Amino acid sequence: MRLPQLLRLRPFRGVQFTLCGVCLCWATCLAAAAPTTPQTTFFRANTLYTQGQYAEAVEAYEAMLQSGLVSGNLYFNLGNAYFKAGQVGKAVLNYERARRFLPSDPDLAANLGFARSLTGAEVCQPLLWQRVVFPLAHRAATDQLVRLTSAAYSLLFGVFAAYRLWPRRPQWLRSVGWGVTACLAVITLSLVQQLRTSAWQRHAVVLTQEDSPVRFEPAASGTVHFSVTQGTRVQVLDVREDWWQVARCDGRRGWIEKDVLEEL
Repeated sequence: MRLPQLLRLRPFRGVQFTLCGVCLCWATCLAAAAPTTPQTTFFRANTLYTQGQYAEAVEAYEAMLQSGLVSGNLYFNLGNAYFKAGQVGKAVLNYERARRFLPSDPDLAANLGFARSLTGAEVCQPLLWQRVVFPLAHRAATDQLVRLTSAAYSLLFGVFAAYRLWPRRPQWLRSVGWGVTACLAVITLSLVQQLRTSAWQRHAVVLTQEDSPVRFEPAASGTVHFSVTQGTRVQVLDVREDWWQVARCDGRRGWIEKDVLEEL
């Protein structure tokens, strides 16, 4: 099984600045006579990657993230660099982060699937009824679903206003209104499901190479309930000092040491 797009890095586009990143970059520009731009840092990281200097490429990509730059392509390239550096758990973590920006990207899906296949990590798949009721959930970015919802509401309001103002009130306009209402329901349900399972829930990825025990209680002496492998995504339910209570896709839950995970 091959990783088709691992050597093809993504271009510098779609990058967003967080508020901290804007302040940091502005301070850097004031402090340095010839400041390094995000583009040059990104190209430098890509060059290091193509030269086989994967650890150095990781450092360059991580520096961009620390400065407040966020983008699906940046996470994608960072995942590739971690994979080449032999850190499959970190690769999965950053592929998962990239999926928030590129939910339907085929190359990202291929890389993520291949990385998980190397460790045997469990993959969460939506149930049939969830795919039917929430067809757009995790197939479009959250901001795209928000824009679609807003557009559908505006269109429905326009159709309703036209129907009320049109003296004859034609049947075809009523049919259009029902069609827009159905589309709005599908988009809204998908948006709520995506927010519920992503933005409103905490998730983490297992990073350690060996199987990590999940115990019935938050203590090293606790009985092992089950184990999770590197690259497994789990839901974080509770935090107690150095222990996290997590849940797998099948609903089994328990306590795991915080050090073996990194939150998405």
